[in-house]
Amino acid sequence: MMLTFRKFLVPVVLGLIFLIGVSAVYGGGPPLNIHETVRETVTWTIPAGQCPSLPAGLSVSGTGERHAVINTKENSDGSSQIIINDVVKGTAVDSNGDTYRFIYTNHSIQSVPAGGLPIQFEMNDSFVLNGRGAAGNLAVGFVIRWSTTDPNDPTWPPPNVEIVNLRGEAFLCDPI
Repeated sequence: MMLTFRKFLVPVVLGLIFLIGVSAVYGGGPPLNIHETVRETVTWTIPAGQCPSLPAGLSVSGTGERHAVINTKENSDGSSQIIINDVVKGTAVDSNGDTYRFIYTNHSIQSVPAGGLPIQFEMNDSFVLNGRGAAGNLAVGFVIRWSTTDPNDPTWPPPNVEIVNLRGEAFLCDPI
């Protein structure tokens, strides 16, 4: 199974940015909670031949609006937890001109001990594309867990990734 590093980059980077920001300004004391919201436009493409669930030669491209909520809790013992809820909703068109609606959801939890490492990750990811075109109704997703002692290591998949649940060809057909 080929897993793509890009797939996990957004939630991991968002979480680490907020963790670094919290750690830099937090010097202990009572628990600290930070709530952040990210809104942005997201574009994506599933190239022809990439997703085995699509007919041969068919590509699909979409645009949607992201609403991500990042909650960071830094505990008085120095440990922290980052919870990211990411939703993207929008429309798509395939290479035949047919139109679709899609929804992408990602719920991830990053748990960081007081010493900083290892960071534990759990991610629940889903992508659903619905329409009357040749792509039909595509629904893929996964639940995975892993940990790392080097958050800057681009190796994917990590040697300890645990696939808890897999629906469809999620790592090839989920473009976000």
